[in-house]
Amino acid sequence: MTNSPEAQVPHPMARDEQGQLKPEDDSILEGAVWSEIEYLTMDPKHQHEKPYELRFQAGGAIPETNMVDEPKKVLIRNFRPLENAQNLEEYGFSASKIECSLPSAEFDDKKKVGKIYYPAIKRMLWHKFPEATQIRILEHSLRKRDPEFPATNKPFFKNVQPSTIAHMDYSIYSAARTAQGAFNMAPGQYQRLITVNVWKSLQGPGNDWPLALCDWRTLDRPSESVVVDVVYSQDFTENESVYYSPRHKWYYFKDLREDEVIVFQQTDSSLPSGGGVAHASFHNPDTDENAAPRSSIELRAFIFYV
Repeated sequence: MTNSPEAQVPHPMARDEQGQLKPEDDSILEGAVWSEIEYLTMDPKHQHEKPYELRFQAGGAIPETNMVDEPKKVLIRNFRPLENAQNLEEYGFSASKIECSLPSAEFDDKKKVGKIYYPAIKRMLWHKFPEATQIRILEHSLRKRDPEFPATNKPFFKNVQPSTIAHMDYSIYSAARTAQGAFNMAPGQYQRLITVNVWKSLQGPGNDWPLALCDWRTLDRPSESVVVDVVYSQDFTENESVYYSPRHKWYYFKDLREDEVIVFQQTDSSLPSGGGVAHASFHNPDTDENAAPRSSIELRAFIFYV
């Protein structure tokens, strides 16, 4: 498995001899929706001032961020007609079935998640990355959409809400730093490190504010993303925000089932591009208005090749 966006696959933005985009297969456009994804606004100051955001209350001494995001309307295609065994290599993401006996209603129980769900995910990841030496799970987080989200006049929500901003969870540096801090794996102890996220809907078919994923072949990470400092009161990490390009191709998995998860890469130390999939949540205009608000779990795993 190469897991490489540089793999020789047909480019998804193929053009004809006149330079016009070729029409897409109708099956790909069936289920596609127009919605908004927030991108980082280009700002000249970021050439000399690193973008950052604070994840703690600084008492007004420092602005919470020096970034501005802007919504862009994009076409988000239904990925179902494109599913095959090479999706992870070609697009950077895929859907996989898992066998897990933990009911969705019990994912609030961290001990049960660690005891039942984590092993199920590791089994699935070993199947996808059979040549890996170690697969370690870092953590997981839950998101539960408030019925009022995305209201802007509400000061806070009880639960973590869907993220509408296009981003990647790690930079190459922060992935290596986290591997050393969490698993005592220094860069010299492995030849390759891949970080992946595993996303699962906990609310049925998963069409309410679902996860959108950008085909990694359509994003030029060096020029279209920027490393951001994420600062906590006692620590910091880095993620990457994304600048808009009309080349980006976005997808979602329509009607994600209870026994399915989405696996998507965030970094790959063996690739010059970094090997990450930008992602965000979006308002799905085709969602049944009576559907339950989104509830989901996202897990982060580190895959080592020694």
